[in-house]
Amino acid sequence: MAGVKRASDGQSSTAKRSPPTKQAGILPEDQLQAMGKDDLISYILELQAHIASAAQAPPSPPATPNLSEEEVSWKATKARDMMAKGIKSQMKARKPLFLAMFRLAADWNKKQVRFDPAEFQHTTGTDHSTIIRYAHLKITGSKVTVRWDAAELTFTVTGSYGL
Repeated sequence: MAGVKRASDGQSSTAKRSPPTKQAGILPEDQLQAMGKDDLISYILELQAHIASAAQAPPSPPATPNLSEEEVSWKATKARDMMAKGIKSQMKARKPLFLAMFRLAADWNKKQVRFDPAEFQHTTGTDHSTIIRYAHLKITGSKVTVRWDAAELTFTVTGSYGL
């Protein structure tokens, strides 16, 4: 089919429509169909250039309000305080909360308590197994140890897990 040209409808492509500009944006289908081959090629080349330049341009940073140095300092201090408070609240537990979490008697006064896996699951009310790829990861040891640190108001849970 080399050398065969498409039949012309008698109008030049420039008479139908001038080549699109970058301001033209997205054209509706009827305008695209009315365009001549040269105009379509030029429009496609402009779109490709626009896409390439957009892909190469670094992303613009999000707009931030203009804040004074004092406002920035105050907001940073507030954010740090909120973060520290959140971390501490997750790490610390008062003794009554600890006792209630593990269903221990109010007069319990030891450093640690041991549970067998079924008892630990019943006590915490949670299934401590999870799906990993092609198997289930679960508590496999014979004991789960919960240690209470009264001075720090923290506790740790240790045990063995596997397939």
